[in-house]
Amino acid sequence: MTKIVSFFTTLALIISYILGLGASTASEGYELAENKKLPSTVSMFSGQGLCYDGENFYSSGSLTFMNFTGLAKFDENMNCIKRKSNAVPKEFYEQYGSNHIGGIDCANGYIYAPVEGNIDGEGYLYDFILLYDCETLEYTGTYYDMTSEYLTDGIPWCATDRENGYLYTSKFDDVTEILQYDLETMSFIKAIPLDEKLDRIQGGSVYKGILYLSYDVSDSTTEQVLAVDLANGSVSVEFTRYLPNYDNEAEDICVYPLPDGTLFHIVDYDKLITANINHYKPVSE
Repeated sequence: MTKIVSFFTTLALIISYILGLGASTASEGYELAENKKLPSTVSMFSGQGLCYDGENFYSSGSLTFMNFTGLAKFDENMNCIKRKSNAVPKEFYEQYGSNHIGGIDCANGYIYAPVEGNIDGEGYLYDFILLYDCETLEYTGTYYDMTSEYLTDGIPWCATDRENGYLYTSKFDDVTEILQYDLETMSFIKAIPLDEKLDRIQGGSVYKGILYLSYDVSDSTTEQVLAVDLANGSVSVEFTRYLPNYDNEAEDICVYPLPDGTLFHIVDYDKLITANINHYKPVSE
């Protein structure tokens, strides 16, 4: 029965993709400005993370069943300029089982990539942030071991605060605090308690002192963008997103104002090896 359901579900997804059935929408003062479906050959490099440095978008992708990790570089219109296969160096995979890049961010000419691995069994026990050159997408040789009592099962995302020199991250599930690090040295500063527990946090981005998080609601067509006040840990819903395909997985978020008025740029992965980059803009009152 499971195989039959899986077959018809997959068939429905394919038909929906081909015909373009349904449309992503938003509520609470935002609207979808553009949905960019990336080709499957590019989506492999783009199904996890997204960031923007003021000139180019950068993405990350992981296919753990084949130990594939990749990075890609795009222009402002999401035209792919460069791709990098096997982004996680071989030595990390061999020593730690590192086979997953999560939600990335960039600062000072570098991509900050959270990399997870576990060579001993299930779950992610070894957590790193690797730095890559924004120009070439090559690994710089600089990495930081983020494994700690706070990150006990992976490092799914990171967000840089370029203005103030911080980096933020958290666990994926049972998130009760946001972790703050010094961006230059990656030394731990403090844990910021949240006023409510969060789950399934896939990405983050800092804009005007607020940390915005991508919340992937399990088995639902509704996803949320959450806003965290880093001064006091209060959590609120910035806006709700509706995705017509229930099997979509909300991934990373990038918050950056573009000339076309869009502000929120979010990766959604539809399980057909197709990454969708959805651009949202505030609704004018």
